[in-house]
Amino acid sequence: MKGSLHLATVTGIPVKIHWSFGLLLLWVAYETSRGGNGAAFVLISIGIVLSVFFCVILHEFGHALAARKFGVQTFDIMMTPIGGIARLERMPEGRGQEFWVAIAGPTVNFVIVGLIWLGFFLFKGENLPIFSMSFWNFESEAGSYFKVIMLANGYLGTFNLLPAFPMDGGRMLRSLLSLKLDRTRATQIASYTGQGIAVIMFVLGIFRAQPTLTLIGVFIFFAARQEYQVLLRQTRLATLRVINIMEPLQYILFTGQRMIEAREIVKNQKDSSFIVWSRPGIPAGYISADRLLGNPPPLPDSLIDAWIIPAPAAVPPDLSAGQLYNLMQHHKLPLVLVFDQTNYIGMVHWENVQALTK
Repeated sequence: MKGSLHLATVTGIPVKIHWSFGLLLLWVAYETSRGGNGAAFVLISIGIVLSVFFCVILHEFGHALAARKFGVQTFDIMMTPIGGIARLERMPEGRGQEFWVAIAGPTVNFVIVGLIWLGFFLFKGENLPIFSMSFWNFESEAGSYFKVIMLANGYLGTFNLLPAFPMDGGRMLRSLLSLKLDRTRATQIASYTGQGIAVIMFVLGIFRAQPTLTLIGVFIFFAARQEYQVLLRQTRLATLRVINIMEPLQYILFTGQRMIEAREIVKNQKDSSFIVWSRPGIPAGYISADRLLGNPPPLPDSLIDAWIIPAPAAVPPDLSAGQLYNLMQHHKLPLVLVFDQTNYIGMVHWENVQALTK
């Protein structure tokens, strides 16, 4: 991701921090310095924020290391002001695998809570009543720092267990539903569940005058909706074949034509590129509309032969739309021909393949 700083590489996973994270620290410094608080209090506040985000990094490593168990690598872990993002190369789709990857993050948070509780018990002899309201008194107590870390991790773990995308609970719900349903239907149910929870948060935020809760509700609603839309696109790309999306061949441009003739032929065409044929069924190459109609255009009496790009790519009709998308995107191909081992039977333009991803 652009605008990020590489902090370290741990177990082969780069840990990065986005530049905007610095704005969060500046905001914390500004807010805590108001009201006459000294520099020491500001530094302590920044230290607490950094400690909480360190726990967020550990949360993301929980996801990354669990995914590695299923053969899925992690590109990097990115810290942003709104949390951490472990960029997995893909989400494992094996039976129950997504569940274990998703629950690994909150588990890390609950383990941190347990370790702090155990530390108080072993070293101070205190059996912390963490479910008592009186326990969460942070005034003038040396252990307040650890209480804040416990509270933050308890919140992170619990909040992420909500069955709503993009939280871990939404992915856990989808994984459990996928044991009985196909992945598309499971994602749809999990998405609708997340949107329902988001609406409840939004309404509560409005009635209780809590703008943060309202914004979280809005974020979850659209994130849950987007998750389902993304899966639909992925399913469409995996299911459709080239033969389903190809267009009929057009025999309108041939070698030996003058550029002025070719421009007249394609001036009303909407395609961005055209096959140039030696004769019907034998492609010589292709030419883009920009090259034909460019400003300034090639000399009108010059032959099209000098302007074509030779050897257009050909793909089999049973190639998936997803594979075709990757091929055309990687090689920046404006069009491909469809070849059935005997004849050219169709063509596909990049615009039509790209439309499948929207």
